[in-house]
Amino acid sequence: MIETYAFGEKLGHARPAIDAAMQKMAVERPEFRLISADVARAGMPEFIKKFPKQYYNTGIAEMAAMDLAAGMALEGYLPFVYGMSVFNTLRAGEGIRTNICYQNANVKIIGNNTGLSQGPCGSTHYAMEDLAILRTFPRMTLCVPGDPSQAVKAFEAAADFDGPVYIRLANGRNEPEVYKGDYEFRFGKGIELMEGSYGYIVACGIMLAYAVEAAKQLRSEGLDVGVIDMHTLKPLDSELLLRAAAKTGRLITVEDAFIIGGLGGAVCETIAESGVPCRVKRLGIPDIFPGFGSFEEQMEHLGFGIEAMKQAIRAL
Repeated sequence: MIETYAFGEKLGHARPAIDAAMQKMAVERPEFRLISADVARAGMPEFIKKFPKQYYNTGIAEMAAMDLAAGMALEGYLPFVYGMSVFNTLRAGEGIRTNICYQNANVKIIGNNTGLSQGPCGSTHYAMEDLAILRTFPRMTLCVPGDPSQAVKAFEAAADFDGPVYIRLANGRNEPEVYKGDYEFRFGKGIELMEGSYGYIVACGIMLAYAVEAAKQLRSEGLDVGVIDMHTLKPLDSELLLRAAAKTGRLITVEDAFIIGGLGGAVCETIAESGVPCRVKRLGIPDIFPGFGSFEEQMEHLGFGIEAMKQAIRAL
């Protein structure tokens, strides 16, 4: 069992942390470039001030940002595209598919304001489909860091990885830290945070902290529930997943995204094809356009908060 913070004990900020990591990388790797469709000033302001010659603003034109990144990658640069995920993946989906993935261009995409983190803005600004869309693109590595500190690990790993990578942040500010100590992070290798004998909660992204808290509460009630941090949806760590499925026969998945095509879909596909007898319940955003409200309000209303996880495990 890996040591974790108590729920809400420590909050982190992925945006300034990645900003600092970018500044360091810009010095160490002169080929590093940051591209944004007019939103980097809200995410990486210090990098922009200190490294203006390594930053490109395409304006509110996400497809242009992807096209520019693909061209720069093919010329030997290391471009990262930062922006709002709903626009990066919907408006610029073809650019990612054809100009980046099809050509295996070494482009990294960081999407922020995902899921319901843009609560007051409504469904037009919720990035709910991004995981399902990008999971279908060949050559795309799809990562959803479990806490702000892991987002920096994912950023550093992406820079050393050859090929397209998508890193999905939540809002990037005031979000719960999960890991207390250091640990090994690798794309495609999930992390068994808590070992369980009754069932497992498989979580990604901001929902990891909530999953850990749900598991701790269930343990206090006598149910030995484990937690898997499935930070990489593609490639999925099927070995770890099937081991948990075979051991307990009970899995729930939780994600701040549509349950269709995202983590829940990937887990169900893997379990179904394996032949391992296991019951699975998917929690996340159902097949509706959600309304307005804070992240916490929406999460509880749509049924994928801490109490919903506890009820789902018991129901299995």
